[in-house]
Amino acid sequence: MPIAKLMSRDETMDVTIESYAYAYPDADNMHDASWHRNWVGLHTPDHRITFDDIMLDSLIVARYISVFESFVAGVVSEVVFAPTEPFVSLVLVRRDLDGDEVIVNGYLEHPLGNEAEALDIKFETSVANVKRFLEGLRDIAIEFPVRELESDLKQENRHKKTP
Repeated sequence: MPIAKLMSRDETMDVTIESYAYAYPDADNMHDASWHRNWVGLHTPDHRITFDDIMLDSLIVARYISVFESFVAGVVSEVVFAPTEPFVSLVLVRRDLDGDEVIVNGYLEHPLGNEAEALDIKFETSVANVKRFLEGLRDIAIEFPVRELESDLKQENRHKKTP
């Protein structure tokens, strides 16, 4: 299964997202059909949290691929990765567009019984580690592409015929 993992420079912390199935395999439209089932994890010296939920969809993954490509290339110095609420929100900031230092701040909200617990995330990583995360997103996009369904194509053709 494809995994996107953002690891700290010292490898003591990581945020991991694994897509392992389409969430709604019998969906009748592209938007519902594109949602993924995900394992989400946060690993720190103090916490080891994993949970299974619906978090990413193929359209969101495609959007974040281009965002992270710009970040890795040095075109932008900040990326906000918050694919769905309330699970993960990360802000990555390059200190210097020519340098390798990236600061990651954010949180992971995970289910805890009937409640949710939010854990703050802060670590330093490298552009190389961000690139590996980007490669994981690309792997997810390959394994779980946007599913164009027959009903979507019929509707699209109807709109083309309308004068």
